[in-house]
Amino acid sequence: MRARKKMDSVSPILEQILYGGSSVSMNLIAITRDIPEEQRMFKAQGLNNCILFKYPNFDDRDLDDNDPIAEDDELEGGERPVETGIYVPHNAKSPESGGIAVYLRSRNSQTLLEEQFGIKHGPQENGIIGDMKMLSMIDDVPSLDAFLLKTCFEAEKVNVDPRHWLISNEEDHQLRRLIRARIEPIVRKALSGGQSSAGSIERFLEAIWNPNLEEAGLFVSAFGIERSEADTIFSAWKGTTFYEYQLRRIAPRARTILTWLKSRECIPVDIRMHKPYETQLLMHIEKVGKLLETTLLDIRTILSDYETSFSAFMNGQPEPFRDYLRSIRSRYWLLGYCVSALTSVAHLDARCMKNTPSRKLYFEAMQKLLRQFDVALDRRREQKGAL
Repeated sequence: MRARKKMDSVSPILEQILYGGSSVSMNLIAITRDIPEEQRMFKAQGLNNCILFKYPNFDDRDLDDNDPIAEDDELEGGERPVETGIYVPHNAKSPESGGIAVYLRSRNSQTLLEEQFGIKHGPQENGIIGDMKMLSMIDDVPSLDAFLLKTCFEAEKVNVDPRHWLISNEEDHQLRRLIRARIEPIVRKALSGGQSSAGSIERFLEAIWNPNLEEAGLFVSAFGIERSEADTIFSAWKGTTFYEYQLRRIAPRARTILTWLKSRECIPVDIRMHKPYETQLLMHIEKVGKLLETTLLDIRTILSDYETSFSAFMNGQPEPFRDYLRSIRSRYWLLGYCVSALTSVAHLDARCMKNTPSRKLYFEAMQKLLRQFDVALDRRREQKGAL
C-alpha cells in the first residue's frame, strides 16, 4: 500500500485505531519505546512494534433485537462480541501511512501470526509460545483499558513490566477501593446468615482479585452457580463495576454531543456551498445520533438491571441477583463495548473541537467527524487485511 500523506485519505477504521483512545487501541510502539527489549511484553519483537486494537463484531440477531440481553443463555457459551486485532504499520515511525491487520479469531490467524511474527503453535520454542498466551488473555477482555488488563494479568499470575500499563499506582488503588466498596455490601449480606468473622469476610473480598481462592467458588455456589464459573463471574463483576465508574466521567460529554447532534448548531457553517449534499449530510447526522442514543440506552438498561437486582438482594430477595450473575458475562461484554464506544466518541470529539470551542464546523470537517463517530459506534465492523 502506498504511503498516504494526508490524514483525509486515511481509512476511518485506521483513524479509529490511531485516534480512538486507550480503550480501543494500545500503541505498543509508543509504550515500549523506553522499555529494554528483554522486558517488553512480547518475546517476538515484531509484536512490540504494533498497535493492538479492539473492534465490535456483534451477531446480526443482536442488531435487530430491541433487548440487548435477550440472548443471554446463548452468549454464555463463550461468544465474545468484541474482538482483537493487531495493526502492523509498514513504517513504525509513521503508522498513519498504512499497514496490515491481523485478526486473532480469523480462520488463518495462526498462519498469519507465524508468517508475520514467527509465533508458532504447539511445543514451546524459545519461549515464543508465551506470546500466544498473552494475546489470548488480552482477547478475553472487552477493551484495552490498562486497569482491566493489569488485573487480568495479575489474576493469571503473568508478570508484565508495569510500564506497559498506562495507569498510575494512585489511580489503580483508587479503582480497587471503588470496586471493593461496590461489592463489599453484597459479600457481607451473603455471609450474614452464618458465623462469619471479619477475617473470613476479608478472604471473600480478596477473592475479587484472586478468583482461584476457595472463597470465590463458595460465593458463586451459594447462588446455585458452578464453582468452575467463579473466575468468569468475578472478572465480569469487576469489569462491570469498573465500566460503571468510567461511565460517570464520560456520560456527560456523550450527552452533550448527542444534544449537539440533535440541534441546528451542528449544521456546517458553509452548508449553502454544499446544497446538493445537504440531505445526505442530515441523514448521516440523524443516523449517528440514533447510534449514540442506542448505546446510551443499552448502558442504562444494563446498569438499571444491576441496581434492581442489587436492591432486591439487599432486601432479602436473592433470586434477581442470582439471575444477574448468571448472565453477567454477556452484559459485561456489551457494557464494555458501549462504554469504549462512548469514550472513543468523546476522544474524537475533543480532538476535533480542540481549536473550535464554538463547535461550528465546516462541511468537510463535519463529514469527517460523522464518519469517525460512525465507525466508533458501529457494532458490526468489516475486517480489512490492509489499512
